[in-house]
Amino acid sequence: MMLAVLGLGVLVPLVGLAQDEQKVSVQVEVVLASRKGTEVDPPELAKMKEQFQKQNFNFTSFKRLSNEKLDVGAKKASEVKLPNGSNASLLLLGMKDGIATVRVAIPRQPTLDVELGRHGAVYQKAGKHVGGELILVLSPPSN
Repeated sequence: MMLAVLGLGVLVPLVGLAQDEQKVSVQVEVVLASRKGTEVDPPELAKMKEQFQKQNFNFTSFKRLSNEKLDVGAKKASEVKLPNGSNASLLLLGMKDGIATVRVAIPRQPTLDVELGRHGAVYQKAGKHVGGELILVLSPPSN
């Protein structure tokens, strides 16, 4: 469906705990986008709605279902539970010039390698759910 990189910047890797494993912090949101109603909850998702409309994805309702910060490492994938019963897994492939390359694997979706920086977000289709589409939103942590 879509993969939109809204901005790249510099992402600072976390200092690995044991065995010097490289990790990065990633904010992971699960959003339900649908054509049922016009709800945008929370209001910060209005920016996402606007971006989708520019790309001719005419969803009218956006609702955040979950929001968590993950430390994604290179040795073991980090899992995100999706409300449709699937799990998304994130694995750090590498860091170069402050840009993290993360492999995103979601059942029944193409596995993609995405670049994450300090600014912007990446949107990844994550499957169908209750009459809409789940969208995984990956961005730098907001804190």
